[in-house]
Amino acid sequence: ENACASLSSQKTGCHDKKWTKWSNFTLKQQKTTIKIHLIAINVIKLIIIQN
Repeated sequence: ENACASLSSQKTGCHDKKWTKWSNFTLKQQKTTIKIHLIAINVIKLIIIQN
């Protein structure tokens, strides 16, 4: 919503197809990065416990 508010001054706005595709893509990327971070944290914890 913050990104939409900042783009509201522009003519295209949030309803632009390119914008929605881009925002969906970045949301997917963020979700995958969070998953990778969580997996990495779990792996590090396991290594620390083993040592």
